[in-house]
Parts: sequence; structure tokens; C-alpha cells
Amino acid sequence: MLVLLWFCGLRIGEALGLRRSDLHLLSSARALGCAVPGQHLHVVARDGNPNGAHAKSGDRHVPVRSEVLACYDHYLAERRACGPAEACDFVLVNLGHEPFGVAMTTGTVRQWLAALSKTAGLDRAVRPHMFRHATASELVGRGVGLDVVRELLGHASVRSTEVYVHPDPDALRSAVDRLGPLRVGPVVGEQR
Repeated sequence: MLVLLWFCGLRIGEALGLRRSDLHLLSSARALGCAVPGQHLHVVARDGNPNGAHAKSGDRHVPVRSEVLACYDHYLAERRACGPAEACDFVLVNLGHEPFGVAMTTGTVRQWLAALSKTAGLDRAVRPHMFRHATASELVGRGVGLDVVRELLGHASVRSTEVYVHPDPDALRSAVDRLGPLRVGPVVGEQR
């Protein structure tokens, strides 16, 4: 879940709304009728998911990195050990508590993150949306244009994307240092 949120910049509702058929994890999905190249997932707007999850911005595809694939393989091994999960088409299901094998809910994820935050000794609980902000900031910090970040996050406007970008103090210092030295002429009244 965390790797998916970080590397894909998904909203929690988008992640929890993923169905197995939305994952195209081979180098080509042409056999499935999909022309999008490389490993990717499809965020699909669906109404009426039993877990209340939904894609806010409509349909889009998001490239998937190898780290996500590796974590997903580990997750699938755990999922296979949970008999009731086999019948569920949702990607993310409850494996650690009742009801086993049903689609995870936002409340479940929030409780899980709150417990992890407390165990880690954090002052406040990590929320799912924090990953989205961090992903956007990291991408921009690595030189990715706002137009690309906007598309990855599924924003209708780049203005929506701008609020997700939080430059760190080092980036601010670096920006100011790039202005170069100021060449000041002689001070009035100064003798040469």
C-alpha cells in the first residue's frame, strides 16, 4: 500500500478502488487490448464500490516502477494465504483483521497508519494524502515539470498540482544562491 501510494501518487480512494484487471504489469498489455506501453495501472472511475472507494478525477493510466512490482509480488504471496481473498476482485484486501479477504476501506488504512505512526513515535499520524504531497514535491524537486506531475496525479488544472508542491529549505537556499553575486557600484560619498 505505502509503496503504491508513494511511487504512483494515487489518492487513497484510487488505490483502494483498484481492481485486478486495472493492473497491467507486463511489459506489454496488447493481448488485453491495451495500447499503453510498459507496466502501468489504470485508475478507473467506478460508482458503487462496496468499500466506498472511488477515483475522483476520472480515468487515467499511471506507470508502475519495479519497486511496486516487487512489493506486489510479496503482497500476492500473503494474499494467497487468505482463502476469502481469492473471491475478491479488489487489489487491496483485509489480510490482518476481520472481515478477511474483503476490500480495504479508507478507515482501515487510516487506523493502520495511525497505529504505525504511534509505534514510530511520531508527533502526529501519517495520513494517506501525505504520500501524494510528498510524491509531487519529490518529482518537482528532481526536475519533473508541473505539467507531467499534473498528469500523473490526475489533476484537471496545474493550479491544483501547485498546492502539492512543498520545496524543502535546501531547495529554497539553492534557488537564492543561483541568483549570483550582486555587483554594487561605489557607495555615494565614498572616495576611490
